[in-house]
Amino acid sequence: MRVYYLFKINDSFSKLYYNKTYYLYKMLEQISLSSKNDFIISYRLFEQMAVAFNKTEINSKIYRRYAFDSNYLKTLNKHVLDNKVEKTKLTVYNTYIKIKTNKNITEFFKVLSNEENIFVCDFNNKDYFWLSKVTSKNYV
Repeated sequence: MRVYYLFKINDSFSKLYYNKTYYLYKMLEQISLSSKNDFIISYRLFEQMAVAFNKTEINSKIYRRYAFDSNYLKTLNKHVLDNKVEKTKLTVYNTYIKIKTNKNITEFFKVLSNEENIFVCDFNNKDYFWLSKVTSKNYV
């Protein structure tokens, strides 16, 4: 089971770290591991790096793509795709998107591929990449 966190990185950080993904990943990992004592510092760093998702737009985009698929279910900000090949749950939050899936590359990546500067992290497996690089290689 993979758990991906998708972050919308702002333009300046994206340009600075586009070819230095390890450092971007490590910053996001440290933020995710920070304690309550470090919350304010971590939150300020995150605010400098990332921008909020437009939840309404993302939810609409995903719903429009899968609305007539019998293997798809939507409840508020949660989207589930459960077919013979893939079992994936996507949840849209203000500052990130969380995807739990049994696949390395989920169908939902296709829908989100038009979004700019999306950085994907799987903290459990120490995996990270720009969504545009994966979708441009026709993996999805």
